[in-house]
Amino acid sequence: MLNWTRPAARSAAALTVTAAVALLATACSPGEQARGGHDGQDGEDTAPAVATSFAHAPKAYPLDAYIPDARETDAVNRAVSVLARSCMQKYGVSRPAYQAPAGEMPPHARKYGPTDLESVRVYGYKPPLPDGVTKRQAVAAQQRGAAQERTITPAAKAVYTGTAQRADKKSGTAAAPVPDGVPEGGCHGAAQRAALADRAADDLMVVQNLFLEASATTREDAAVRALDKRWSACMAKSGLRYPDPLSAVDDTTWRSRRTSPDGPHPDFPAPSAEEIRTAEADVRCKSATDYVVTRHDIESGHQKRLIGQHEKTLAAVAERKRRMVERSRSVLTDAKKKTE
Repeated sequence: MLNWTRPAARSAAALTVTAAVALLATACSPGEQARGGHDGQDGEDTAPAVATSFAHAPKAYPLDAYIPDARETDAVNRAVSVLARSCMQKYGVSRPAYQAPAGEMPPHARKYGPTDLESVRVYGYKPPLPDGVTKRQAVAAQQRGAAQERTITPAAKAVYTGTAQRADKKSGTAAAPVPDGVPEGGCHGAAQRAALADRAADDLMVVQNLFLEASATTREDAAVRALDKRWSACMAKSGLRYPDPLSAVDDTTWRSRRTSPDGPHPDFPAPSAEEIRTAEADVRCKSATDYVVTRHDIESGHQKRLIGQHEKTLAAVAERKRRMVERSRSVLTDAKKKTE
């Protein structure tokens, strides 16, 4: 399936936000550590840990216009799934239909680190779950995804990918050759071509590279350097020494310090009390310096400059995106008519 993850900032920790999205696409600790959404007698969560983690996150950027949004991405992924499954039937194999994520993460959720107090009081600097998703739901989505993956036979994988599958003694699966007549790239490759999505990955890379270039020039902008200094001075009042927000996110202490493995996000341990206190100060200083809105505006200006420099290339990317989404929606409409 397609992964339209926007590039995060330079932070390795920030990049783990994509893991939270991936977890749901395949589908808290007591005391001073993170509080969770547990309110049932059996310890299971029955409500999301927080109401929102992203109310103050950066909004859309100019370059977002060249990347499919969540609804467009869902249409493309479902269309490719429909086409691939139809192709696979010709070879007597199948795979589960595409399942939409259990929740959506805003594309720039933590581009400049966390932005919402309620969220960091639960997750600290760890990736949050999408708004409205409980830990129990996230775990269930993982389990469903793993269970579905186990139903896909080696023969089905060979047809889907167009690549012969080797025997695996550990799992006990047999080898599976690619049958004669399977299209190049397997049924998945054929489905992508039919949905006009075969250039999508290359086009995404073009836009991502421009995102990264704009982020790099933004970091060197005098206005951003001054903004970072104001934020850093605010943090110093709490006895915290960081030159900019992402250096706080990247503090290796948050990854090296041992805490409860039972964090509010099923893929990450609980944040420590120190991590939460630091993240709270971080968010407050972002608010005091109007950090997110100011940096978003500056970075948007850098993106607009790059868009002007790459006008022809991006016009072609936008047109291919339009045609891909239009074709995908047509495929879904036709598939629906066949079931009526």
